Amino acid sequence: MASTIRQVLQHSLEDLTKDQRKKFCASLLDRVREGEPQVRRTALEDKDVIGIADVLVSIFTDAKAGSVMVETLRDIECNHIAERLEAKLENLNPPGSRPSANSMIPTSEARPGEQHFVDKHRSALIKRIRSFPPILDALLDRKVLSQEEYEAIMAIPNPPEQARYLYSKVLTSSGTTGKDIFLSVLEELQVHLLADLRRS
Repeated sequence: MASTIRQVLQHSLEDLTKDQRKKFCASLLDRVREGEPQVRRTALEDKDVIGIADVLVSIFTDAKAGSVMVETLRDIECNHIAERLEAKLENLNPPGSRPSANSMIPTSEARPGEQHFVDKHRSALIKRIRSFPPILDALLDRKVLSQEEYEAIMAIPNPPEQARYLYSKVLTSSGTTGKDIFLSVLEELQVHLLADLRRS
């Protein structure tokens, strides 16, 4: 059975000593990259290796969690574990899992001149997304939404109007990067809906 990105990260975390794991979490909390979501202390409190792997994937997505972990392992000088993880990621090969200069900027599905997926399926997404708070939480964590925008959307009483506000006030001004992050959140939280839209 093929490993998932969570399992690969979990196995690398299991290779760390208790002290190394503490250093890893501390380095992850201190990590600041432009355009990258910040890990909150509460997200890592009392987490075992499974929980830490889940936090990495939920915050940075399947495509980026591997590169974040490799960089953080290098920051705490666990280079041999970082190298083993890189080799595992190479075999697993999710798009963008290897570190790169733009490793935290999602790759757009749209080719030049093509309409972005979230624009192309705007009407369907507005109609069919039934629960917006988890999506908004993720967009806030990933800095697509400001706290004020988050609160404004949460105050709207129904999901279709929340989606319209998100499109008109946030996504239209955030450019391709904001739309890519929105799509990556949907890939985590609206798997079946996206699969259906891609089939159509």
